[in-house]
Amino acid sequence: MEYFPWIDMATPAAVKGSGRFGQWQWGQNGFTPDNYHGDQKNWWVKWWLGIARANEVIKRINEKGDGVFTTAGLKDRIKGEALFLRAFYYFNLTYIWGDLPLITEPATEATYYPTRDAHSLIVEQMIKDLSEAETLLPSVKEYRNDSKNLGRISKGAAMALLGKVYCFEKQWSNASTELKKVIDLGDYQLTPGATGFNDQFWPSGENGIESIFEIQYASGIGDQYGNAFVTFCATGSTGIDAAKGGNNYIEPTDWLVDLYETKNGYKVKSNWLSNTNSQDNFTFTSDDPTFDPNNPFNKRDPRLMWTVMYGGSPYIDQKFPGHTFTAASAVESNYATVKYIVHQTAANQSDMNMIVLRYADVLLLYAEALMEQNKLSDATTYVNMVRSRPSVAMPSVPSAVIASQSSLREYIHEERIRELALEYGHIFFDLRRWGTFVSEMKEYWTANKFGHTNTAIAIDDHNVLWPIAQDQLDLNPNLGQNPGY
Repeated sequence: MEYFPWIDMATPAAVKGSGRFGQWQWGQNGFTPDNYHGDQKNWWVKWWLGIARANEVIKRINEKGDGVFTTAGLKDRIKGEALFLRAFYYFNLTYIWGDLPLITEPATEATYYPTRDAHSLIVEQMIKDLSEAETLLPSVKEYRNDSKNLGRISKGAAMALLGKVYCFEKQWSNASTELKKVIDLGDYQLTPGATGFNDQFWPSGENGIESIFEIQYASGIGDQYGNAFVTFCATGSTGIDAAKGGNNYIEPTDWLVDLYETKNGYKVKSNWLSNTNSQDNFTFTSDDPTFDPNNPFNKRDPRLMWTVMYGGSPYIDQKFPGHTFTAASAVESNYATVKYIVHQTAANQSDMNMIVLRYADVLLLYAEALMEQNKLSDATTYVNMVRSRPSVAMPSVPSAVIASQSSLREYIHEERIRELALEYGHIFFDLRRWGTFVSEMKEYWTANKFGHTNTAIAIDDHNVLWPIAQDQLDLNPNLGQNPGY
């Protein structure tokens, strides 16, 4: 699912630069049952296909596993992987579309046209599947010296996804218990070194010490194995793919860029002035006495450089020498994406894996769960672990923030965006579970945005869930449509 990071374009964090997934920008008002691009429908179809395959594996293992597997632990491992994947596919489906058919057996003629079950039942099944999976799966340490199996699902992945489910359901005590289990395993750490944050998004850092679960890709053996993200989402100006330029399908916005503080921990504000020659003109302000408005990206949180491509970014010379990027290089915003953009030898043939779960995500979820239980000092410890690692080296959470649960909540929310932007839909999912999606969209997508002739975005609470695509309703009318569509 190499296109899934596109989903952050359905938030204020990014826009489409060219082509797909622009339903929320410049006055366009979201998805309707008839307004779906094929890639978004493919997520629905492929995740259901994944659930069907997992169900088949689980059934066959339960019926015949003892007589088939002779290698110690292999039966448990494969069943644990199938349980994890079924929960993972349901996680994506239910937090995008809500109530769903709960299917845990291979389909029969009698079950071809299921009705939808309550979201709460899907959650119960995810918890059940992941709880069993963590008892069956081995530690990731068993795979790290085994290139043949490196990248397989491990015990820590089941724990981490279960902890995330509890966070999404606001079961904060259960969440903190489960996430602490991941921490106590000792299997993971933040990627070390002065460039550690960025290293994990370069092929040499795949399946590293911070990785908990990532989708594996390999180039040169057919399009179904290679990752197409570079071809579609790289900027056209860097010349890093076979066509000497990507299609700009994801471009960060000033909303995202402004969340990256100065190195001294101060906010920065982009102030739009005008739009000329395909680029937006901004002034930049900050209360940081060392801030230089003429060099607004200098001395910023290093994660900005490793997440967003901007004019004058040193990342270009470091990773793509001989190429340039300016604000005018982007199609809609002044920026392009950096994460997952790597060299490739042919179109749609990137080797780069997609990271779904990593240790920093776990630490910030754990901090959030502690904060929501009013354990503010303890929560801050884990936020500071993420901020203080050598490749980031940002100041600790301010004492004034720690003194207030509401202030620390806002801070942790922003830290998750800074850390996890444009990776695997974290912003999309987080804004929805925090209950801020609609307000953030309305505040950002205002009328006549940046000189465009658009109306203010038309969005309300029903848009938090996407509609079921009409062709899927035609196939199975028993599904019914989400409210408001």
